[in-house]
Amino acid sequence: MKTILITGISGFAGNNLAAYLLQHTHWKILGSSRKKEFSVDHTNIKLVPADSRMWDEEKIDAVIHLAGIAHDLSGEFVSADYEKVNVEGTKRLVDEFIKSKASIFIFISSIKAVADHSDVVLDELAAPRPQTDYGKSKRKAEQYIISRQISDKSFYILRPAMMYGPTNKGNLNLLYRFVKSGWPFPLGAFQNLRSFLSVENFSFVIRSIIEGKLQPGTYHVADSGFLSTNELYALIADVSGIKNRNWKLPKKIIQWAATLTGQTNRLNKLTENMMVSNNKLIQQMGCDLPVSLNEGLRNVIKNWNV
Repeated sequence: MKTILITGISGFAGNNLAAYLLQHTHWKILGSSRKKEFSVDHTNIKLVPADSRMWDEEKIDAVIHLAGIAHDLSGEFVSADYEKVNVEGTKRLVDEFIKSKASIFIFISSIKAVADHSDVVLDELAAPRPQTDYGKSKRKAEQYIISRQISDKSFYILRPAMMYGPTNKGNLNLLYRFVKSGWPFPLGAFQNLRSFLSVENFSFVIRSIIEGKLQPGTYHVADSGFLSTNELYALIADVSGIKNRNWKLPKKIIQWAATLTGQTNRLNKLTENMMVSNNKLIQQMGCDLPVSLNEGLRNVIKNWNV
């Protein structure tokens, strides 16, 4: 039986990953978190410190590093916070991993380590040019991991697209609440394409790595296909049984209103292009991801409607 450590297990991705692995495998799941509680059934999950001696006592096989400061639209964090948590925290964890007997290290980076937005499809050959403190910190952590490669350890760097799932609290959830309010959707004039990642597909990829189905390296992780914000609005309206009221207001008026209300970053996130290629991942696994983009989003929206 394999023993897996998930750092940041109390977060959105960590909770969902732990629940998935408990359901689909017989592995022993350990956690590391600044919080003492998490929402999955944790009766069989032990919280352990980031200490290689403890890891060896627990006979840990793989470390999945999710802990860190996420992309921040509120302005709560400054550059030094990202440096301390996302860079220095990852360095310490990698060093503990190298000292331990664990053999697999999976770092959950972000597509933001490559670009904040892109009008072309981003694959693993794209030159990283992160723009935000968050993206820069993830890229620095990646570079440290690459510099610490040794022959008897397997390192994986995953760059997920925007992740969604049952307990998601990001922009997708905000858009859902807007649709449910019944107000007309004012962004119909914006035409964009974005990638998304089902947390179930994310968990499937993690499981595939630990089962030895992927070679060590860097992978972009996203559902197959792209969706515009207009299509996403229409999908939410359809699943929720709400009339599609999509207004094509002039872009300049929307941008002016966003600037006036301090919502420019959020508007950009909703209307920019961000297309992520999963071709390398699919080719290596030899199969598509189990949940389609449309199916995954519909299932999440149905869950929110319950």
